Amino acid sequence: RFMGVRIVAAIMAITGIVMMAYADNFHTDSIIGVAFAVGSASTSALYKVLFKMFLGSANFGEAAHFVSTLGFFNLIFISFTPVILYFTKVEHWSSFAALPWGYLCGMAGLWLAFNILVNVGVVLTYPILISIGTVLSVPGNAAVDLLKQEVIFNVVRLAATIVICIGFLLMLLPEEWDEITLRFINSLKEKKSEEHVEDITDSSVHLRTRSRANGTVSIPLA
Repeated sequence: RFMGVRIVAAIMAITGIVMMAYADNFHTDSIIGVAFAVGSASTSALYKVLFKMFLGSANFGEAAHFVSTLGFFNLIFISFTPVILYFTKVEHWSSFAALPWGYLCGMAGLWLAFNILVNVGVVLTYPILISIGTVLSVPGNAAVDLLKQEVIFNVVRLAATIVICIGFLLMLLPEEWDEITLRFINSLKEKKSEEHVEDITDSSVHLRTRSRANGTVSIPLA
């Protein structure tokens, strides 16, 4: 369903990505880097929406079969992309001994675990928990960069993290959030008006009691 607040949330997320790129000191290739980052986030969101649209409430076996098929197609149709970039001299490969195999294998393992937990976790638990865990990776990665890599966590990076998290929280609003908010505001107004009427009634009864005690009769004008 189209919702204006989700458009605002998407704009805030893109703004956070641009601010992250600015904090990483992208200069000459900043436009290309931001474009790739925004495109990656957009295609990932599109994939998750299509996954929910076509599979819906899939069981554990269906989710595992889908992830396995997706990995098989990635192996066939995407694995030759680095080879093409190498032979077209777009990228240059250094010696295999110089590659940080520990970091690459660790990143691949964590990325595999992330995809399995995201796709299978939606089936086993509530999707909201998976979404919260995903968004917590943003400040988590920032904390790891700060502690391990000694990356300077400046104001821009902090503001980008906050903007992305706020955009995510806006995405979590239900579709009837505006109606729920209006009903809540109206209930508060009705409660205040009832309390005001009760105060007026109590004061009127108190005034009549005092008037009868003094031997006078209070005649209301309206």
